[in-house]
Amino acid sequence: MNSLKSVALNISIPFFISLIFAFIAYYGAKIPEIIFDLVPYLFYAISALILWVSWHFNRNRFIFIIIPLLLISLGFEYLSAKKATALFLYASLLYPLHLLIFLSLRERGLFSIWGILKIVFFLLEIGVVAYFVAYPDDNLTALLKSKLFAASFYPLQDISVAAGIFVLFIMSVLLLFNRYLIYNGSFFIITVTFYAGFYFIKTAHAYELSMLSIGIIIFILLIRESYRLAFYDELTSLPGRRALVEDMAKLGMKYSLAMIDIDHFKKFNDTYGHDTGDEVLKMVASRLANVGGGGKAYRYGGEEFVLLFPSKDVDESYTHTDILRDTIAKSPFTIRNKKSSKTIYINISSGIVQKSSKDRDPFAVMKRADNALYKAKKAGRNQVIKEV
Repeated sequence: MNSLKSVALNISIPFFISLIFAFIAYYGAKIPEIIFDLVPYLFYAISALILWVSWHFNRNRFIFIIIPLLLISLGFEYLSAKKATALFLYASLLYPLHLLIFLSLRERGLFSIWGILKIVFFLLEIGVVAYFVAYPDDNLTALLKSKLFAASFYPLQDISVAAGIFVLFIMSVLLLFNRYLIYNGSFFIITVTFYAGFYFIKTAHAYELSMLSIGIIIFILLIRESYRLAFYDELTSLPGRRALVEDMAKLGMKYSLAMIDIDHFKKFNDTYGHDTGDEVLKMVASRLANVGGGGKAYRYGGEEFVLLFPSKDVDESYTHTDILRDTIAKSPFTIRNKKSSKTIYINISSGIVQKSSKDRDPFAVMKRADNALYKAKKAGRNQVIKEV
């Protein structure tokens, strides 16, 4: 389960963006009208930017969620009142479900078999909505306007509200239990903002501001995702080697650094398979991420990790590193197959050093830590060796 602190941190950025635009809508009478005249154009501009960056970085999920918003906005602007009302009904029901579907689907490229299936589904979805907007079916419309709740949510229909409750419930579960908090938090707020814009559609500028708010949230999510891909390891969710290099460049004159290696990891992979080895890496990474003493964990590559302790001496850092070694050694790891299960224990070895006046740069410190790690391996593994 994700900590409430992690959930709050990942939901805070999109929440405050949406909140700012809500305040702008609420105090709209005090804002010059020319500002609001620019809002639709700003939405179209940021949508175009999202499409370009998404295509450039192969993040096609964002393409599939921004295009429907563009079509909805254009439909409300250029369709007749009757057809725009029908579009409102279908969009309020289907777009949140659309968000949930594309939140759940993995990125596989637009021109893979999975990408082509996404495109076909997407075009079919748009085609069905376009058909029923152009050629309304009275029976379907009556069904979608069925009364489900005692309370009124006008102009939203009850079935749209029910769909929204379902989508927000699933997204809440994902927020609490799924590790992709950056996506789940943003999509949750996007869904809430979308419904708020539709519910207050008769309030001046509320809908346009909600669309601009969603566009900005998506764009910031795209930037955050690009940063995550560049600086974080996909498997373990720890910062990767590039993030380590960036952080080492910011270090002062006093710090400690520990190199960590999983004992007998190659033999483990050969015996149990790489999928099980990946689970071991994730387990070890989750323990290292909780290092105390102001330390920070990184995945250096393969089965190697680094702990960085800014402003800490080697003795204090050694204590926290050895606590982690002991915690990992006592953590049972269960290997399951179709016929049986087996519990084993994973060990790590570590070498830890403190920066000295002889070290030219942090890489020299890392080299000494790597030498200390080698001594820990040679001395029998499952131990931490420190050198001053």
